[in-house]
Amino acid sequence: MTTVMTPNEVQTTYAKALKLHQAGRLEEALQIYGRIIEANPKVAEAHFQAGRIFTTSNRFDRAFQHFQAALKLRPAERAIWMAWAEAVALGGTPEIEAAFLKSLKFADVPIETKVLLQDRFGARRVSTRPETGGVKPAPLRKLLGLIEARRFEEAERAAVAILKQHPNSAVSINVLATAQASLGKDRMAETNFRRTIQTDPKYAEAHDNLGRFLIERKREAEAIEFFRRAVVLAPGLPTAIVNLASSFTQSGLYDAAGVLLKRAHAAGVDAMPFHVAVGNLYTRLKNFAKAEDAFQKAIETSGGGKSAHATALLAQSQARLGRDDQAMANYDLALQIDPASPIATGGKAQLLQTLGQFDKAEELFRRGFDLDPLNGENFRAFIMSHKTQPGDQVIDTMLTRYEDPALREPDKVNMGFAIAKALEDVKDYDRVFRYLDEANALTRKLFPYSIDQRFEQVAETKAALGDIDWHGTVLEGVTDFAPIFVTGMPRSGTTLIEQIIASHSTVTGAGEVGECARSAQLLISDDINARRMHAPNLDEVAGLGHHFKEYIQNRFPDADRITDKSIQTYMYLGLVKLAMPKARFVIVRRDPRDNLLSIYKNKFPDDTHLYAYDQHDLVAFYGTFVDMIDFWRARVPDWFYEVQYEDLVANPEEETRKLIAACGLEWEDACLSFHENKRKIQTLSVFQARQPISKASVALWQQYEKDLKPMLDALREGGHVAD
Repeated sequence: MTTVMTPNEVQTTYAKALKLHQAGRLEEALQIYGRIIEANPKVAEAHFQAGRIFTTSNRFDRAFQHFQAALKLRPAERAIWMAWAEAVALGGTPEIEAAFLKSLKFADVPIETKVLLQDRFGARRVSTRPETGGVKPAPLRKLLGLIEARRFEEAERAAVAILKQHPNSAVSINVLATAQASLGKDRMAETNFRRTIQTDPKYAEAHDNLGRFLIERKREAEAIEFFRRAVVLAPGLPTAIVNLASSFTQSGLYDAAGVLLKRAHAAGVDAMPFHVAVGNLYTRLKNFAKAEDAFQKAIETSGGGKSAHATALLAQSQARLGRDDQAMANYDLALQIDPASPIATGGKAQLLQTLGQFDKAEELFRRGFDLDPLNGENFRAFIMSHKTQPGDQVIDTMLTRYEDPALREPDKVNMGFAIAKALEDVKDYDRVFRYLDEANALTRKLFPYSIDQRFEQVAETKAALGDIDWHGTVLEGVTDFAPIFVTGMPRSGTTLIEQIIASHSTVTGAGEVGECARSAQLLISDDINARRMHAPNLDEVAGLGHHFKEYIQNRFPDADRITDKSIQTYMYLGLVKLAMPKARFVIVRRDPRDNLLSIYKNKFPDDTHLYAYDQHDLVAFYGTFVDMIDFWRARVPDWFYEVQYEDLVANPEEETRKLIAACGLEWEDACLSFHENKRKIQTLSVFQARQPISKASVALWQQYEKDLKPMLDALREGGHVAD
């Protein structure tokens, strides 16, 4: 029931929301604006302010709706037009931009506002006219020529001389800052970049330059606001578009990044930074084939094809595609171009690590510590396969760098997880959780998450699949492809189980493929809202198996049979079995106290397993896992085999023989020597899976019983463990 508000109540409520808004409490303010709009949709101010918040938080589609609603009520209001233009510049597709300009053309808006915005999306689209401060064109051209010729000392002297006579020449101040940045005079450069913007706030290129200056000094959080302003002022400025898109990608705003990169492509941008940005976006989207193409284009457009950065990124995508020889060759090429390339050094180290060449990897990791001292990812990756010993200098090194004020938050996260693992290695248990809790809390801050998303996913999936007669349904035209799916909670032992199975002579370990689970989810997902699900069209299910067979054969053309260790497969187990009747499924279970502790101790790839960084959310997620397994057990108990990690550790040969039989394989002794398997491993268990079975991690939770109290209490309350 909609609450009715009197005009006085609207005014009072709006004032409260505005106060929260000005204090930076945006979501609270947004909820109140929403209540005002629900009670009285004709309050233009509420729509306007809601649109501003949606723009600030990069939810541009919502912003457009509210600005349009506000303009229906106040069609001549300049502030609304300016705010709508800002949202269109930052997140508008060509169609949205065209609709905006069409509305502007016929709007009863002050002529100066109309001309300003038409120029912004027209004649001034790709550049702005900065304040010259009275400097003649010839001296400015000469000044800019010095920068282009990389004669930075001369440029600095010339700019200083010009500014003595023309102190308000924004162009000259910008050149001065650029020269100083190139000469390593960072403090002076930053001061002058900011002075440029103060002198001419509408100088888009100056905002973009300051953003790039900050990015190069790893101050990404500060840089993004300058890129945003540059794009608002010049929606077609190529460098600003690419820089903002890259910032959006880093922040997980992939749709927004894609909109900007499509805009750059449509404008004919064909420079190395653009292709690198495209490749990085595809990498985040896990489309490594398209990432490889983009990085190859980046190299081609780099001017001579000698970019260590782009070559290392190309190697990274090839490694993820399983083309390890090509990847290694390109890492080596990148290091020939630039022996001090941090990304090539760290990338090659991580590739060697996945191949089990830990000694060679360690040498490169340690070199990387000197090349990029505050790169927390290098330390975390290194520690994954390094058994830290008492007195190991790496602990003191990490502890010192952890306290460095220049350490960025993402690096602090990785460093924190690395320190915690190293302290656990040396059995310094009392200090582990100080760093572990801080790392998890900071990760949650960087990647906000609501467990309600998971509850909704499981409920929707069960509703979509609940009424199918699984045993009674036989599909025509299914494939005889027979993969072995290993699934379960992360850190439950799935990598170990896959390593055992993949040690069989007829099996190739494909790792976490993910394609089948994604395709199965698409079969039941709504086309418009992927979070809404429906019963599958059974006529389409057989195609799932054929698609997966083709996908695997392209990646592993010589494999007789493969394992797919994709965590989410258990969600769609029935669909996958209908599509591939000969497939086998192994579900790995582990004592939830150890399982969830192991999750909490690890940093997962960005945008994955976001529930992992809070003890209560971990237990809630585990409950949904149990719920889904019970769902399948009630319907198709004969379609999967369950392995209990603790039983395997206690009785390796007996449980391994049962596992191999459950996979429909003949026994081979090599399955007991799984740790000698040289196959590539790309999970957090890259080191453990190459070691003989050990009981070291069984009941490890007891070392941290006090620190894990929230999790342990919730597990007991949920009935997952006994008191």
